[in-house]
Amino acid sequence: MRLVFLFLMLALAGCGKKAASGVKVDPALDTLVPADTVLLVGTRLESLLKTPVYQNHFANRDFPQIEEFARRTGIDPRKDLWELLYVSNGQQGVLLARGKFGDEMMEPNLTRQGVDRFFYKGLSFYGTDRGAVVLLSPTVAAAADLDSLRTLVDRRGTSSGPPPPLAQMMKQIPAQAQFWAAYSGGLIHLPFEANSPLGNLNKLVASVESGWLYFDLREGLNGVIAGDCASDQDAQQVQGALRALIGIGRLSVPANQPDLAQVYDAIRVTQEGRRVKAYINVPQEMVDKFLGMWMQR
Repeated sequence: MRLVFLFLMLALAGCGKKAASGVKVDPALDTLVPADTVLLVGTRLESLLKTPVYQNHFANRDFPQIEEFARRTGIDPRKDLWELLYVSNGQQGVLLARGKFGDEMMEPNLTRQGVDRFFYKGLSFYGTDRGAVVLLSPTVAAAADLDSLRTLVDRRGTSSGPPPPLAQMMKQIPAQAQFWAAYSGGLIHLPFEANSPLGNLNKLVASVESGWLYFDLREGLNGVIAGDCASDQDAQQVQGALRALIGIGRLSVPANQPDLAQVYDAIRVTQEGRRVKAYINVPQEMVDKFLGMWMQR
């Protein structure tokens, strides 16, 4: 009886262990992350396409760019792509994709459209020096400028996954998030013009030493943006700038739809020491109204 009791206790202890937390990268992409990576941006497309946001507002719409891409490559992102992962060391960046690829599917379409095909270390590349795609396997592809792709291929097989600082941040991100990012430091410039309404975001990023974010669209829009600054004063400035951006957005709400201001009211910004956090919790009804207004425009 004592032996049976001992086995039962061990079994209950095993059941009580918490599952590993944090967002995970597909194993086929995980081992392609270079050791000097400072920025990871992930999108779980399969999960995203099942969310109410996509089903209510995008599933039945025609997008000429996507249709043209599918025609030229034989790949429909809505059906053939499962997961995207952008990796960057601050100087070079590569977009990794997990999906349904293969020379026999892509090559005839691409060459028919005049896209060059060439080889490096036994792999097929399509494109030019400025932008190309390499097929790493029938289910993994990478897109970037040619130098970045060659560097990726040269380092293939030497990575054991995201560097420790990024791996630690990924533990803070829920596994169910459809979109997430982790940043461990270094020079990162967002593609916004300095004089544009979003130009100040580059100044905000420059004030943040490291951080992470995620968005979950399964029930409305939920997410967290967290950043660690160099000092408490920098954190105060970032907090103030974020609140100002939210205020500008609130002022842009049409006068005949005042309830849409609740979208901006659902964003809460806090500061504790060097860390700034923005919590987003927008109900599905408000998300639908906001997207409906935006898409009408």
